[in-house]
Order: sequence, then structure tokens, then C-alpha cells
Amino acid sequence: MLRTTNNTNMAELLYKDLSFKLNGILFAVQNELGTKFQEKHYLRAILALLKKENIPFDTEVPFKVEFNGEPLGSFRADLIVDKKILIELKATDRLTSDHKQQIIRYLDALKLDLALLVNFRNRPLQIWRIVRRAIKN
Repeated sequence: MLRTTNNTNMAELLYKDLSFKLNGILFAVQNELGTKFQEKHYLRAILALLKKENIPFDTEVPFKVEFNGEPLGSFRADLIVDKKILIELKATDRLTSDHKQQIIRYLDALKLDLALLVNFRNRPLQIWRIVRRAIKN
């Protein structure tokens, strides 16, 4: 069973320091560019700041989804930072539960535990922190 959350106790934050740096980068990008650009423009700005901060990343990360060894499809994740945090960028009127479900599927397929779903179209910047963690019964 998986649990996702947008509200996490600060003491329990997964990848706390890296998450803090990423939030700063994301807000800096929106502060500079505003809300009117496409996802690809925000991505390029984020990459420039990640490089400046010497934070490792991979973009447009391909992955496949399989069932019983049969391929179901392939996808691309926008950005994975330090092989730990998936960042999915949006420039839409609002984030929806469909966006969240997409991220949960990506986390499962990529075997990652944390994603930041970021919507640059809104002020203040909309960031959903999605944690994939097995619940111990």
C-alpha cells in the first residue's frame, strides 16, 4: 500500500536539504520569468540554476512500464535531480488529481520516493510534494 502526502512534518522531510535548495530554485525561476511561459522555458531556466549550483540531474528520462514482462508503454520524466527527486513541470490553470496520479505512476515505475509537481502558471508558485512510501502494517 502506498501513501502520498502534500503535508509532511519538517523533521521527517525526505531529502530535506536538497528539497529546500530545489524550492529556492523553483521560486527564483518563477520570480524571474513570471507565469506566462511554456514548460520547456521553465525547464531550461531550472537546468541553468542546477548547473550553477553543481546539483546533478537528468532530463527527459525515458522509462517503460511493463506487466508480466510485456511492455505497456514508454514515458519520459521531465527531470530527476540527484537520482532522488522527480520534478514534473506544468504550466496549467490548476493542478488536478490526474496530475497527481501521473506522478504516482512515474514514482512507482522509476522506483523513486519523492516528486515535486510544480505549476508555474499560478502565483504563488504551486508545488505539490508527493511522497511514495510503503506503509508498514
